[in-house]
Amino acid sequence: MGGSLRQVLFAPVYDAERYVAGVALFSFDVESSSRYQHLLTLFAVGGFCLFAALLCIGRLSRDAFLSFSVLGLVLIALVFIVYPLYSAVRLTLMPDGSFDLRVWRSVLSSKSSLEALFGSLKLGVCTATLSTLVGFLFAFVLTRTHVRGRKFLGAMATLPVISPPFSLTLSIILLFGNNGLISKALGWTNVSIYGLGGLTVVQTMGMFPIAFLTLSGVLEAIDSTLEDVALDLSATRWTTFCTVTLPLSAPVFTNSLADFANPMILAGSLKVLSVEAYLEVTGMNRLGEGAALSLLLLLPTLTAFLAQRFWVSRTSFVTVTGKPSGRLREITSPACKRALTAGVWTISFFLLALYGTIVAGCFVKNWGIDYTFSLDNIAEALSRAKDAFADTMTLAACATPIAGLLAMLAAVILVRRKFHGKRLLEALLMTPFALPGTLIGISYILAFNKHPLLLVGTGAIIVINYVVRELPVGIEGGVASLRQIDPSIEEAAQDLGANSAVVFRTVVLPLLRPAFLSSLSYTFVRAMTAVSAIIFLISARWNHLTVLILNFSENLRFGYASVLSTVL
Repeated sequence: MGGSLRQVLFAPVYDAERYVAGVALFSFDVESSSRYQHLLTLFAVGGFCLFAALLCIGRLSRDAFLSFSVLGLVLIALVFIVYPLYSAVRLTLMPDGSFDLRVWRSVLSSKSSLEALFGSLKLGVCTATLSTLVGFLFAFVLTRTHVRGRKFLGAMATLPVISPPFSLTLSIILLFGNNGLISKALGWTNVSIYGLGGLTVVQTMGMFPIAFLTLSGVLEAIDSTLEDVALDLSATRWTTFCTVTLPLSAPVFTNSLADFANPMILAGSLKVLSVEAYLEVTGMNRLGEGAALSLLLLLPTLTAFLAQRFWVSRTSFVTVTGKPSGRLREITSPACKRALTAGVWTISFFLLALYGTIVAGCFVKNWGIDYTFSLDNIAEALSRAKDAFADTMTLAACATPIAGLLAMLAAVILVRRKFHGKRLLEALLMTPFALPGTLIGISYILAFNKHPLLLVGTGAIIVINYVVRELPVGIEGGVASLRQIDPSIEEAAQDLGANSAVVFRTVVLPLLRPAFLSSLSYTFVRAMTAVSAIIFLISARWNHLTVLILNFSENLRFGYASVLSTVL
């Protein structure tokens, strides 16, 4: 039948009196039956190995909680990090089951792919440079000068963290697009916001808070007496800044290569890898090419991540003092202080105007054409987004406690316990921090669209994506907090008879409460505003609010997009 080898099975059919009334004929494809038998064998062997491992841990391990925790983290890393990446790499190297480099030849010989690679690199370098400079400007002014309005400026410096990743793109289009309020008022018909310039501005405004939060923490930890000493030794203010303040603030990492949503709307003629990979998968149904482009995007992002980690680990800035001085001495001249303060206030008002534009867009009938006050956008957008908002809240609420508990558990194991393979486990758990969202989304489609782990189309795969993506940040926070806590507190509890599980629940978690709550809030915010990986994983049953906003923006329904961005 169809040229395939088949296996025939005859089975008797009995009537009510148990007499043979007929014969049922079943025909099976031999190849499919063989694959099914292999799958059953795999399950049997895997189940036996897992049972044997659990039995050995329970019987032989002196600390069963630690052993089970390590085993659980290893399984999470292997199943939800290593296996998806392996699936993506395998598809690019073995598209038909045998080794073949035609996917890579197609990608690397394509002029469009190379243009996208260079476009991503240009955008990443520009954004990283400007966002670091702006972040340092805010951090320096707020920690090293007596500026007025400190609370307001601090709030403006962190506001983009909790907004959707492309809300600023929406406001830039409303102000400076082809029918933008400012561009039409000033007659800027030949000036286009689309392309590298507009993207750099948007990404800088959206990502400089990451640099600000890192640098402000470093600057606040610097004892100002060090700068006083440098000034007392006749150093100029600029020399003091370059030789004392700036080196102590250098370890910072900013990466915008993997951004997806902003280039999707604002790239114009500029090609970037993240968007090209998305179009290959969704527009042309070529998963192999999309996976290859995502892996190509991984090279610069992973290189920058590893270089930053290596440089920070090799470079140590230590301040050794007695009681830190509570007095803040300004090292800037009055003219320099006025210039820095003016820059900070200008950027803050620009941000305020961008977010104000989004709110104003909710009450305009048709932005750029008809500015009549109307509430139609609000009613229509909320009606269309009702299910998506409920799905987004539900999925984020499910992922938040899981990610928080796993992050704290992993932090305790990595800091307080010694076991073989700890560095490898840490590297695997931190890997998602350097992975582009498009690569994770495509990898999850490839890995979990077939048995035994058929998760595509379910809400579980979205929750798993949230947990895996945000786990590294929670681990970093937990590790930093644990290193400041004396382990003798936990040792005392163990000496009094408490096992590891009780110590973790009653001693460690209360001590890590600030880091734990930060991990929860960060995971929830990121889950509510995620888009790059989620856009591949949504289904007819589970939608996401950011994807709906993106669809409205692409279809020029800016009023609806403004309403949902404001609600989010």
